[in-house]
Amino acid sequence: MLRMRVVGGLVVLAVAAALPAAAQDATIGFDAAFNSSYVWRGLSLTNKPVIQPDVWISAYGFTGGAWANVEPSSYTGAKDISENGTDGAGIAEIDLWLEYARATGNVNWKLGWTIYTYDTNNSGLTAFYDTHEFYGQASISGLPVTPQLYVAYDIDKVKGAYIVPSLSYGVKAGPNLTINLTALAGISAGQEVSANDVSANFAKSGLAHMDFSASTSFSAGSITIAPQFHVQWCRDDFTKIASPTTQHSTKVWGGVTLSWSHGFGASSASE
Repeated sequence: MLRMRVVGGLVVLAVAAALPAAAQDATIGFDAAFNSSYVWRGLSLTNKPVIQPDVWISAYGFTGGAWANVEPSSYTGAKDISENGTDGAGIAEIDLWLEYARATGNVNWKLGWTIYTYDTNNSGLTAFYDTHEFYGQASISGLPVTPQLYVAYDIDKVKGAYIVPSLSYGVKAGPNLTINLTALAGISAGQEVSANDVSANFAKSGLAHMDFSASTSFSAGSITIAPQFHVQWCRDDFTKIASPTTQHSTKVWGGVTLSWSHGFGASSASE
């Protein structure tokens, strides 16, 4: 029921934003990521190629959307990690999110809420793992490097916090091309295995993994193309899992995201 109410709220926002005239300024958008695997917070949730669409609408500083992880094929081999299990190809996860973003001087910050749902499955991750969390993020612009801090707190099944400090640096590779180099650390603060929680994201508290990535973006007409490449160092036993039978201290993965957005309302009408 909660999921249906949130979806209904997003539909209402979409309809309201589409109203004509001086109603409001809004932007709608669609992203589609094509990744070599689904790595979430250092954890390999699917170790084969995935498609991850995201549809969203933004108005007055608020943005809400629905994101999904789609396994395009049946991943049932002995070395496969699959959110769908033996259910075959299809949607494995649907997440709903809502956030509010502002800039205060050179500090950009946002506060948000995410619902994670897995009840599209029978044999993979099921509704037992459904949970939700609140999060906050702040970054400082105008410096040689961009520091950022992200903190999420699960208030349902997993409980505890996940903390990500990071640094990014943009390297000018051409007149219209910048390569963004990012280093981050994923830290568990209470999301480890515990007798008090029904599920856990990590084996222990503390540093779970570090991720070093390179990304860029460029436009092709109305579409933005953003490739990325990650090298991850794994410290937590759960982040080391690369298949049902193997663990690795390092992981390599990447992909490309295609994005489209359209603004409308008073300001877009005057452009």
